[in-house]
Amino acid sequence: MASAPQPDFQKLGDEMYKHWEKAMTQWWDTTLESPAFLGAMGKNLESAARARGQYEKAVDQSLEKMHLPTRGDLVRVARVAALLEERLLQQEDHVLELKDRLARMEKEVVEARIEAAEARLELRETLAAIRGELATARAPSPASPVAKADAPPAAATRRKGK
Repeated sequence: MASAPQPDFQKLGDEMYKHWEKAMTQWWDTTLESPAFLGAMGKNLESAARARGQYEKAVDQSLEKMHLPTRGDLVRVARVAALLEERLLQQEDHVLELKDRLARMEKEVVEARIEAAEARLELRETLAAIRGELATARAPSPASPVAKADAPPAAATRRKGK
Protein backbone atom coordinates (compact mmCIF):
# COMPACT_ATOMS: atom_id res chain seq x y z
CA MET A 1 0.00 0.00 0.00
CA ALA A 2 1.40 3.35 -1.03
CA SER A 3 1.15 6.20 1.37
CA ALA A 4 -0.40 9.48 0.34
CA PRO A 5 2.06 12.37 -0.08
CA GLN A 6 2.24 14.63 2.97
CA PRO A 7 1.40 18.28 2.37
CA ASP A 8 4.26 20.74 3.06
CA PHE A 9 2.75 22.99 5.73
CA GLN A 10 5.86 25.18 5.93
CA LYS A 11 5.65 26.04 2.23
CA LEU A 12 1.91 26.61 2.50
CA GLY A 13 2.40 28.93 5.50
CA ASP A 14 5.09 30.91 3.67
CA GLU A 15 2.85 31.36 0.62
CA MET A 16 -0.08 32.47 2.76
CA TYR A 17 2.14 34.98 4.55
CA LYS A 18 3.39 36.40 1.22
CA HIS A 19 -0.19 36.82 -0.05
CA TRP A 20 -1.27 38.46 3.21
CA GLU A 21 1.76 40.79 3.20
CA LYS A 22 1.09 41.80 -0.42
CA ALA A 23 -2.59 42.47 0.31
CA MET A 24 -1.76 44.52 3.44
CA THR A 25 0.88 46.54 1.59
CA GLN A 26 -1.61 47.38 -1.18
CA TRP A 27 -4.26 48.33 1.39
CA TRP A 28 -1.83 50.59 3.35
CA ASP A 29 -0.56 52.22 0.16
CA THR A 30 -4.15 52.93 -0.90
CA THR A 31 -5.10 54.18 2.57
CA LEU A 32 -2.02 56.35 3.11
CA GLU A 33 -2.37 57.94 -0.33
CA SER A 34 -6.05 58.68 0.20
CA PRO A 35 -6.74 62.44 0.53
CA ALA A 36 -9.51 61.74 3.04
CA PHE A 37 -7.14 59.77 5.29
CA LEU A 38 -4.37 62.36 4.99
CA GLY A 39 -6.82 65.18 5.73
CA ALA A 40 -8.14 63.38 8.80
CA MET A 41 -4.61 62.68 10.05
CA GLY A 42 -3.65 66.33 9.53
CA LYS A 43 -6.70 67.52 11.48
CA ASN A 44 -5.97 65.02 14.24
CA LEU A 45 -2.36 66.18 14.46
CA GLU A 46 -3.46 69.81 14.46
CA SER A 47 -5.95 69.28 17.28
CA ALA A 48 -3.37 67.30 19.29
CA ALA A 49 -0.82 70.10 18.88
CA ARG A 50 -3.42 72.72 19.89
CA ALA A 51 -4.43 70.67 22.96
CA ARG A 52 -0.78 70.24 23.97
CA GLY A 53 -0.19 73.98 23.61
CA GLN A 54 -3.20 74.76 25.81
CA TYR A 55 -2.03 72.20 28.36
CA GLU A 56 1.48 73.68 28.49
CA LYS A 57 0.05 77.19 28.82
CA ALA A 58 -2.21 76.06 31.68
CA VAL A 59 0.72 74.36 33.43
CA ASP A 60 2.86 77.52 33.08
CA GLN A 61 0.04 79.67 34.48
CA SER A 62 -0.41 77.31 37.42
CA LEU A 63 3.33 77.36 38.14
CA GLU A 64 3.39 81.17 37.99
CA LYS A 65 0.50 81.35 40.45
CA MET A 66 2.45 79.11 42.82
CA HIS A 67 5.58 81.29 42.34
CA LEU A 68 7.47 78.39 40.80
CA PRO A 69 9.63 78.57 37.68
CA THR A 70 7.91 77.75 34.41
CA ARG A 71 9.28 75.53 31.70
CA GLY A 72 10.41 78.65 29.81
CA ASP A 73 12.24 79.87 32.92
CA LEU A 74 13.99 76.53 33.27
CA VAL A 75 14.98 76.58 29.59
CA ARG A 76 16.49 80.08 30.01
CA VAL A 77 18.35 79.01 33.16
CA ALA A 78 19.65 75.90 31.37
CA ARG A 79 20.83 78.04 28.45
CA VAL A 80 22.63 80.44 30.83
CA ALA A 81 24.17 77.48 32.68
CA ALA A 82 25.40 76.02 29.38
CA LEU A 83 26.96 79.36 28.41
CA LEU A 84 28.60 79.66 31.82
CA GLU A 85 29.92 76.13 31.57
CA GLU A 86 31.39 76.91 28.16
CA ARG A 87 33.08 80.04 29.49
CA LEU A 88 34.38 78.12 32.50
CA LEU A 89 35.86 75.46 30.24
CA GLN A 90 37.51 78.18 28.15
CA GLN A 91 38.96 79.73 31.30
CA GLU A 92 40.25 76.34 32.46
CA ASP A 93 41.92 75.84 29.08
CA HIS A 94 43.46 79.31 29.36
CA VAL A 95 44.74 78.57 32.88
CA LEU A 96 46.27 75.29 31.68
CA GLU A 97 47.98 77.12 28.82
CA LEU A 98 49.33 79.70 31.26
CA LYS A 99 50.59 76.94 33.57
CA ASP A 100 52.37 75.28 30.66
CA ARG A 101 53.89 78.59 29.60
CA LEU A 102 54.96 79.33 33.18
CA ALA A 103 56.55 75.89 33.50
CA ARG A 104 58.48 76.47 30.26
CA MET A 105 59.59 79.90 31.48
CA GLU A 106 60.69 78.50 34.86
CA LYS A 107 62.66 75.79 33.10
CA GLU A 108 64.31 78.36 30.85
CA VAL A 109 65.14 80.57 33.84
CA VAL A 110 66.66 77.66 35.75
CA GLU A 111 68.69 76.67 32.70
CA ALA A 112 69.87 80.29 32.25
CA ARG A 113 70.86 80.50 35.92
CA ILE A 114 72.78 77.24 35.68
CA GLU A 115 74.57 78.48 32.55
CA ALA A 116 75.38 81.79 34.27
CA ALA A 117 76.74 79.96 37.34
CA GLU A 118 78.85 77.70 35.12
CA ALA A 119 80.15 80.75 33.26
CA ARG A 120 81.07 82.44 36.56
CA LEU A 121 82.89 79.30 37.68
CA GLU A 122 84.81 79.20 34.42
CA LEU A 123 85.69 82.89 34.82
CA ARG A 124 86.86 82.32 38.39
CA GLU A 125 89.01 79.42 37.27
CA THR A 126 90.43 81.51 34.43
CA LEU A 127 91.01 84.45 36.78
CA ALA A 128 92.71 82.19 39.31
CA ALA A 129 94.95 80.82 36.57
CA ILE A 130 95.80 84.36 35.41
CA ARG A 131 96.50 85.43 38.98
CA GLY A 132 98.73 82.41 39.40
CA GLU A 133 100.61 83.28 36.23
CA LEU A 134 100.94 86.93 37.31
CA ALA A 135 102.14 85.89 40.72
CA THR A 136 104.79 83.64 39.23
CA ALA A 137 105.75 86.33 36.72
CA ARG A 138 106.06 88.99 39.46
CA ALA A 139 107.64 86.73 42.00
CA PRO A 140 111.16 88.01 42.65
CA SER A 141 113.90 85.60 42.33
CA PRO A 142 115.91 85.22 45.54
CA ALA A 143 119.01 86.51 43.75
CA SER A 144 117.41 89.79 42.69
CA PRO A 145 117.24 92.43 45.45
CA VAL A 146 115.56 94.94 43.09
CA ALA A 147 112.57 92.72 42.55
CA LYS A 148 111.87 92.67 46.30
CA ALA A 149 112.00 96.44 46.56
CA ASP A 150 109.65 97.01 43.55
CA ALA A 151 107.03 94.50 44.68
CA PRO A 152 104.10 95.94 46.64
CA PRO A 153 103.44 94.57 50.10
CA ALA A 154 101.49 91.29 50.15
CA ALA A 155 98.61 92.70 52.23
CA ALA A 156 97.94 95.45 49.68
CA THR A 157 97.50 93.01 46.78
CA ARG A 158 95.02 90.78 48.58
CA ARG A 159 91.39 91.41 48.02
CA LYS A 160 89.19 91.09 51.00
CA GLY A 161 87.19 87.88 51.09
CA LYS A 162 88.88 86.22 48.12
